[in-house]
Amino acid sequence: MAEIPFQSHLDLVEIRQEAIDTQLREGSVSPLILKHVFGGICLVLIPLLFRPSNTLQSQLARYAFHTIITGLSIYSVLYVRFIGPGNGYSVGLITTWFFIWSSTLLVFNDVQKDFKRIEKEYVQQSNQPLHDSLQLRENLELKGAKNCSNRSTPVAVPENKAKRKVYHWQSFPDSFPHRVDWILDLVFNFRGPNWNWRARSAPPPPDVVLNDIGDHGNSRQVPASRLVGVQDSSTRLRQAMLSFLRDYIVLDIIKVVMMRDPYFWGFVDNHSPPWPFSTLAFSPILVRIYRLLLSMSAVIFALDIIVALGPLFFMGLSLAFPRFSRSITHQPLDEAWLYPPAFGPASSVLDYGLIGAWSIWWHQLFRFGFSESGRFISHLVIPPISITPDQKQRQQHSFYTLARRLVQVLGAFSMSGLIHAMGSYTAVADTKPFNAFLFFFLQGIAVLVEGLFFSQEQAQTQLQPRRTTLSTRLLNLTLVCLWFYFTGPLIADDLSRSGVWTFEPLPISPLRGLATWSGVEVWGKGQEDGWACWRGLWVEQWDGETWWQSGIRLR
Repeated sequence: MAEIPFQSHLDLVEIRQEAIDTQLREGSVSPLILKHVFGGICLVLIPLLFRPSNTLQSQLARYAFHTIITGLSIYSVLYVRFIGPGNGYSVGLITTWFFIWSSTLLVFNDVQKDFKRIEKEYVQQSNQPLHDSLQLRENLELKGAKNCSNRSTPVAVPENKAKRKVYHWQSFPDSFPHRVDWILDLVFNFRGPNWNWRARSAPPPPDVVLNDIGDHGNSRQVPASRLVGVQDSSTRLRQAMLSFLRDYIVLDIIKVVMMRDPYFWGFVDNHSPPWPFSTLAFSPILVRIYRLLLSMSAVIFALDIIVALGPLFFMGLSLAFPRFSRSITHQPLDEAWLYPPAFGPASSVLDYGLIGAWSIWWHQLFRFGFSESGRFISHLVIPPISITPDQKQRQQHSFYTLARRLVQVLGAFSMSGLIHAMGSYTAVADTKPFNAFLFFFLQGIAVLVEGLFFSQEQAQTQLQPRRTTLSTRLLNLTLVCLWFYFTGPLIADDLSRSGVWTFEPLPISPLRGLATWSGVEVWGKGQEDGWACWRGLWVEQWDGETWWQSGIRLR
């Protein structure tokens, strides 16, 4: 067992920060400047905000701005470095995801023509509401007076009781302020619960909404297994608060446990876990299981606490200031169905194995961008063909459909592998980016192989509910556990090498604060312990050689 030249992970973080500062002064890497972040966002917003006079102009504008985004993304991955969240891992991950998402909005789709979102208005009982387009007026004339008496979903009651709620599909608006609201929601809404491209795994809106909007705006159906009861706003807000507190405490414990194990500093090859998990050292299998479970738990609770911030902030403010909320946005921010949970039911893993794990249980934050990328790739590799009455042509079409489905699934998983590989590439450490890509690519192959055991109808309807026996569930669980036992180290080891776990996710640590108050040293002699976890400046003024490299630098 090789000796580790650091007393704690804090020494390693300090050395890495000094190394980045040295490289910045030498000019071998570029800093992350705040204006670069806002500039990149504006490059997506500008071509979407302004309606061109024809389709050709729209395509030229969107493709031109996307070309600039592509160049900036390549530049950022190759040259921009900072410690920040995750030891620089976030540079590659966020940059690559931003490229995929901008491609989805600017290249793969014509959002001004095809996308719609659900909006809510309060209208007088005797009057028809005013909208931005003739399509919406016609929709409300047909749907506005329907099923007004059976709306039972608890919502914030408007101040004027003579008004009632009306939901409708809103396409690209005519008025510019409304358009800004619409586009901002589109760009920053990755899961789209209120959009017509909503992910299949997301629960649908409640009946009170569907009664108004109808089905014509929603092209994506949701399995009946995902039709869950709709919570009222106060219950969802309370649940989000409890989830946030639970995640906060668990993350604090996980952080302390992780940083006592050099494996999570990046020394993945030759070190056994610390006490009390050192009792597992006699079995390499148990050590691997322990570290895989701890890594997966850290990802789950970190993502869950981020998702919990959505309802806490947006729904909390909209309930506290309803008039202000309705004055700045047409979104139903005060309704619980707009904030689906981060993860689906774990029972889907038992019912459907790996397909259920990736399609239903695991978080779907990036699913639409990945699936649209896979769809675009499949169109390029295997262009679709039209159906003809001839039987031979129908068989050929079926073969082409299956082939395009294979390419689409592998393309989607490859996009997931790409963002993690680029995160590994930009991390300030010695990493293996290809391992991260290989992990997700193998998941796509495994999902396709497992899909061969389902009927074609099930594959096309995305896992319709079915009865499963106890033996089937045990078999699915066994296969999933074995699969992740052998493939999991590809991503888990690389996350540790990347230094992701050395990042402090919480500003205040109750566990470390109580330990320090009790006289217990958490990180070791001479190391800083205590309640406060975030120390030092996160931003500073940076004067580079050019205006492009000068500004407020994120550290």
